[in-house]
Amino acid sequence: MTTVLISGLGLIGSSIARIIREGDDTIEIIGSDPNDDSSEFLLQHHIINSRAKFIDAVPNADIIILAGPVSIIIQQIGVLSKLSLKPGALITDVGSTKQMIMDEAKKLNQSDVGFMGGHPMAGSHLTGGKNGSSHLFSGSKYFLVTGSQTDRQLREFKRLMRLANVDWITTSAVAHDKLVSELSHVPHVVSAALVNSIADRLQTDPIGLKAAAGGFKSTTRIAASDPKMWTAIMLSNSKEISSEIDEFQEELRQLQEAIKTQDEKTIFETFAKAQKIRKSLDD
Repeated sequence: MTTVLISGLGLIGSSIARIIREGDDTIEIIGSDPNDDSSEFLLQHHIINSRAKFIDAVPNADIIILAGPVSIIIQQIGVLSKLSLKPGALITDVGSTKQMIMDEAKKLNQSDVGFMGGHPMAGSHLTGGKNGSSHLFSGSKYFLVTGSQTDRQLREFKRLMRLANVDWITTSAVAHDKLVSELSHVPHVVSAALVNSIADRLQTDPIGLKAAAGGFKSTTRIAASDPKMWTAIMLSNSKEISSEIDEFQEELRQLQEAIKTQDEKTIFETFAKAQKIRKSLDD
């Protein structure tokens, strides 16, 4: 019997548990999370078989999935490097940045234990194990960063995750972190800054944010995401994110200048280009 330990039973971790459970109900899934509500919910709904402290469950696991914030993942890899793990075990993660995690994974010195970086490009503004879904990743990209895993370990992990319905993409940690800074991290920065900026200016308005319509809500939906997780992401990918913010500010400055000077042509071309690109994402 294969035993899977999932550390972190929030939205992503609990979704992985559901995917594995629905794909093969003979898999023993151990959950580890300090949140009693998520753990008990998953136990009661038979999504996980048992709950245990991370350090107690590690020796029995064939596959260890680290699904907490990036900062916690890095800490846990340090802990794992000092423990005796099950021979042939695979460790993988779902962290939104990869360079710091892959560097830390070099400390894992047990020769028959493999590590593979991972990141499902899926999520929601909802949080917690109760909001997980076996369909959360469907149609999404799932990045894999090669570490010390064997071909057999890779095949077994993909087998367990087969119902996820993802497009597997192998990439480097550097390329991954640059790409996600552009597609995920900076959009969160922009969304959070926009919400806070507007809220600050409207705090004395009797109507204020109550008048927010669909456009504002859609644009800023991701600002409702877990601040603890996003703080860890910002700190772990700060160089790439900072560089992309500079690029965004220049794009915004150019549009601002066109608006100020009533440059109708530039304004129209900016929105037309954005419209074409955005529509193409739905093809």
